[in-house]
Amino acid sequence: MNKKSFRIVLQVLLAAVVLFVVFDFVRDYRNEQDVREEASQPEISAVEEPEEQSDEETAEFNYSEELETETESNEDTPSPMTYGAEPGYTIYDFELQKVGSEETVNISDYRGKKVFLNFWASWCPPCAVEAPHLQSFSEAQDDVVVLGVNVTISESNLDNVQGFIDDYGFTFPNVYGADEMFDLFYVESLPTSLFIDSKGVIQERVVGPVTEDVLNAHFSMID
Repeated sequence: MNKKSFRIVLQVLLAAVVLFVVFDFVRDYRNEQDVREEASQPEISAVEEPEEQSDEETAEFNYSEELETETESNEDTPSPMTYGAEPGYTIYDFELQKVGSEETVNISDYRGKKVFLNFWASWCPPCAVEAPHLQSFSEAQDDVVVLGVNVTISESNLDNVQGFIDDYGFTFPNVYGADEMFDLFYVESLPTSLFIDSKGVIQERVVGPVTEDVLNAHFSMID
């Protein structure tokens, strides 16, 4: 091979090397740009879209939900003559001795009238707060009976019971509560009271003192 031919071959090889370097640079540059673009975009593939339910699946879910709600409603609704101590139940009957008397009182004696059954104690400050409201309310009512039940197991001296009644001038009936009834009626805080309709069904349970306005408002919505 003469010198001229050798130079031509060398130039061709150099040109090929230059083209390869340029091509490789361009390829690397494009790859880097693609990587940057991907990095700058939020990752949406990590959030999976919920699967669409078919009409059959949706109908079955709704039907089951309605059936379950209906079943629970039936279980939670007592019959009118189911006895208990919670709203919706006919109140347990009881016979207790009146304070300061040998007479006894049955809650069923007041059937036909609405009753506010109030559990209280002589040492209880909230009971003292609501006491004037109970007396004032009872004096103004003809179809609602206020019946007080002293929580005797909490009294250090039963003489305090009559003293409390005298101090606030109670004219409505009050009785000594029997030990077993406090658990039966879930009496844990004082005062605890029940709004009872004229059929003897408990309509509402209240923990804490009430005012005369509250009593009037609540009994106006009870038959």
